[in-house]
Amino acid sequence: MSTTEDMAPAPNHALTEALAWISKFAHAWKAIEPAPRTLSIDGFIIWGPVLYEKHKGEDPVMLAQQLFGKSGAYCTYLYPGRKSGTGSNLAS
Repeated sequence: MSTTEDMAPAPNHALTEALAWISKFAHAWKAIEPAPRTLSIDGFIIWGPVLYEKHKGEDPVMLAQQLFGKSGAYCTYLYPGRKSGTGSNLAS
């Protein structure tokens, strides 16, 4: 067995950073949601990377507070049981 087979791949720091940011944003959003059972945290898998690319230099908790209720087209992913149009303002 060669030594290259024994080595684990180097961690992807950029991916780790992005996932941590998205997780903080999602949990901050969930914490202020008055009806958290209606929220699908899986929706952040789709919306999170979009937000991260646009806002990665910002604090994710503060951003969640600013954007709360403004999920735009991602509302259907975050709130699959709600009617479209509820909280449908597009986050900027």
